[in-house]
Amino acid sequence: SILILVIFTNTLYSCELCNVSTPVIHPNIAKKIQSNNTNFTIEWVFNEPFTKQAIESYPVQFNINFKLQEIKNSLEVYINKNNYLTHISLNNSKDYRIKKLNFSKLKLKNNMFIYTYSFNLPLDQIENENISIEFKDKGNFFIFISEDEDVTNTIKPSKNKFIESLSKILSDITIKIRNLLNQINQSNSYIAYAWLFLFSFGYGVLHAVGPGHGKSLVSSYFLGNNSSHFKAFIISSLIGVVHTFSAFILTFVIYYSVNTFFGSYFNNIEIITTKLSAIIIISIALYLLYKKYTKTKSSLSCGCSVTNTKSLDFGVIIAAGIVPCAGTVMIFIYTMTLGEYFIGFLSAIFMSLGMSVVIFITALLSIKIRKKSSSNTKMIKILEYGSLLFILSLGILLLVV
Repeated sequence: SILILVIFTNTLYSCELCNVSTPVIHPNIAKKIQSNNTNFTIEWVFNEPFTKQAIESYPVQFNINFKLQEIKNSLEVYINKNNYLTHISLNNSKDYRIKKLNFSKLKLKNNMFIYTYSFNLPLDQIENENISIEFKDKGNFFIFISEDEDVTNTIKPSKNKFIESLSKILSDITIKIRNLLNQINQSNSYIAYAWLFLFSFGYGVLHAVGPGHGKSLVSSYFLGNNSSHFKAFIISSLIGVVHTFSAFILTFVIYYSVNTFFGSYFNNIEIITTKLSAIIIISIALYLLYKKYTKTKSSLSCGCSVTNTKSLDFGVIIAAGIVPCAGTVMIFIYTMTLGEYFIGFLSAIFMSLGMSVVIFITALLSIKIRKKSSSNTKMIKILEYGSLLFILSLGILLLVV
């Protein structure tokens, strides 16, 4: 679902370029004082461009009620864990959490999503007058704007023009791929096939260019260890394959097992695979640090690589590629709703090729830097230990964030 594309905790966690559009929300607050508590009804009005893009991201076969339910499920997976992005404080000292909702609903009105939720707080008349409510998203995926003086616009749009530009291009490519899939489904045009594969390849390239932990892991791995160009090619190719086809297989399994709750299940699996990736990365770093320490202690030469094992290469491939991309998943969902499984499979191959090209270039640059420093023993040691410490820090960050 479309909201999965904006609900990622940070760029290392997955990929900031998976954004299709940033939702801008105008919140409204209504409160009613009752005998022993105060009832609050919050209304979020989403901006029209985001609403339109979210609706159009689903195939025409899905009716509006299905789309609204799916988007609501995906939205609540994120905001439930973050107190509905609602910060409630009394006299700027006591904070309240929303323990239970009276109701929540999502509707479409005037081409805009309106999400409404209601809850009660144990506040008397005096406390009610001193309560403050503001809306905050620490993940920076929602922009809140309001005329209400109790609500502050605490979220600012991203100032990273590079990320914004790539995000816009990816969004346009996704739309083109969707249109081409419709064209292939209706006319089976060979020209449409060619354009589909070209755009799929381009999507893979741009997705890999964006921020993510895959390139950081690969570059650090090759900086710290002697490797051949052939090995860099094999590892880069397999990372692209694993990353793309993990999304393809995940989509296939979940789509036919849980379907209407796809968004919720995908979000949970994305978190699980990220944590698994973190554990693998930490294990690799600790093992390599141990090997270097024992070799140094034994006064053995460290001029050769300590990673000449296929198991470590396999670990890097899995750690860098296992976390599925939400944008790729969305394209796969569309191919499945059209019944074009083979086309989705071919599209996945070209996506993986595009990703592998960028990762391969990253690996080659790292190998080149290492070779240029080969005559400087001190620099080699700095690269080896520095890269391993970076890999360890990357794994820890992924695990705890």
